[in-house]
Amino acid sequence: MCSTITIKTVADLFNLGTCILSGSMIPFLIALAVVAFMWGVVILVINTDNEEKKKQGKQFMVWGIIALFVIISVWGLVKVLSNTIGLDPFIPQLSNK
Repeated sequence: MCSTITIKTVADLFNLGTCILSGSMIPFLIALAVVAFMWGVVILVINTDNEEKKKQGKQFMVWGIIALFVIISVWGLVKVLSNTIGLDPFIPQLSNK
């Protein structure tokens, strides 16, 4: 989908950037934040008797949630800006295959 964009204006360049971010970077970062959160849950559940490990697990969980919030907020900001400018960036869709 990104390869079909031809760059002739600044709007086309912005559209290509949002296409790349939406298509590969954002899903990867969201997956990484979810893995960090789940790792924190695992550390917390496994180490019920060790207070230091429980604290470490809680920190992973908090930072995972913060990362998800920041990533999704920035993604939303890009969408709002692109709608304000009048662009239609690519948003990843799940295929039915």
